[in-house]
Formats: sequence, structure tokens, C-alpha cells
Amino acid sequence: MKHTFAQYYHELVYDKDVYNSYLDWVIQESKGKRVLECACGPGHLTYLLGQNGFTVDALDIDSSMINYAKAHNKLDNINYFNQTMFDLSSFGLYDTIIIFSDSLNYCADLKELAMFFSEASKHLNKGGILLFDVHHPNRLDEFRQEYIEEGMMLDNYYQWSIQTIEDNKIHHNIVIYEDDQMFVNHVEQTVFYANEIELLLEALSFDFERILEFNESEFALDEKLYYRARKG
Repeated sequence: MKHTFAQYYHELVYDKDVYNSYLDWVIQESKGKRVLECACGPGHLTYLLGQNGFTVDALDIDSSMINYAKAHNKLDNINYFNQTMFDLSSFGLYDTIIIFSDSLNYCADLKELAMFFSEASKHLNKGGILLFDVHHPNRLDEFRQEYIEEGMMLDNYYQWSIQTIEDNKIHHNIVIYEDDQMFVNHVEQTVFYANEIELLLEALSFDFERILEFNESEFALDEKLYYRARKG
């Protein structure tokens, strides 16, 4: 293919105002400058954090995302890692750990979600903050009927379909036609309910709050749940 999936992903989801809202939230909540970003994708937010004086370790399981980030969003105070977020044993302690853009919904089930929360707790300083968002359960109803988006991207035709396929699963199917080749990307997301999330946080003794109001942000509170969890 002429383009990597990371390049197409950037074209599909990049929204400057949303990334700036995430940046503002991290600046507002962080008590220190050492940040771990999980599921960093192409590194857009990572770069903004670096520009604003944070020292950032950023990881993603997708090597094309990390390669894109290293090529386009590199600074001396940023380190990128191609690895899972379910084993952070090679990392140190952080003032803030973040995972945004509904990336936690790629956890297959509550067991994996609990595993991530446990890893995050181990790698936060005392009083450190975990910030995250997940799909609002409303999205299950929204996608009962298949949603289809199609158009041109990087001079190639694409189609992106989203549909609820089980009680708590959303399936994404992205098809890109590049010259005489077809690129297909299938992913599933698991939707978690607030009470499920909060029970897991309580079990790890996090002091947490679901954020119900933001000042001047691009966040859609009817589409996502936003949480701040502080390590005691």
C-alpha cells in the first residue's frame, strides 16, 4: 500500500479542537509533569503535551502508529514505545496516566479492563491521576442500525461501517480501495457501564469522579463517560 493505516487513521479521526480539549484537561488535572500516555495512536496529543512542558512516555500496540508518531510528532521530551498497555512492568512512576479516544473500549472484557486499571495503579505516584474516557452506553442504541460513512481520503475511496453486534459490542469495519488493492480493518469495542467501571476502581482504592461538566471543551458528554481517578 502507498499509505499506512496510521496515515488513514489520522485522516479519519484527527480533530484539532478535540485534541486541544484533551490537552486542557491534562493541564488542569496534572500536579506534575511526568505523563504516561497509553494507546497514543499517531502521537498528536503526545506532541501537544511535549510542547507544553510535559515529559511523556507514550505507547501503542500498533507499530504503524508508533512509526508515524516518531516521524511526525517527535520531541526530545517524548519517548515512544510499541507495546501492550496490559504489562507496564518496564515503566517507572508517573504523575499522570492517560488513555483517551475510547481506547479503553478495545479491552475485550472486564477482566482486561481490571488488568489495565491495576497496571495503572502500580505506576502512579501517590496522589497521581488516571484520566480516561470510554463510550457512553448510549452508543449501543445509536449503532443498532448500521452507520455507514464513505468518501475520499488521500485520493482513495473508503467506507467505514459501525454497528452494534452484541449486547455490549460495537463492530467497526474500514475498507480502503487503493489502486487495484483493497485494505480491510476489522475491530471490536466493548462498551462498559458506569457501575462496572466504578466497582473496578473501588477495588483498587482509587478516589474517582465521573466528570459531568467541562468548561469550553469539545467533549460530547452524551457520547462518552469521562473519569478522573486519584491514587491514594
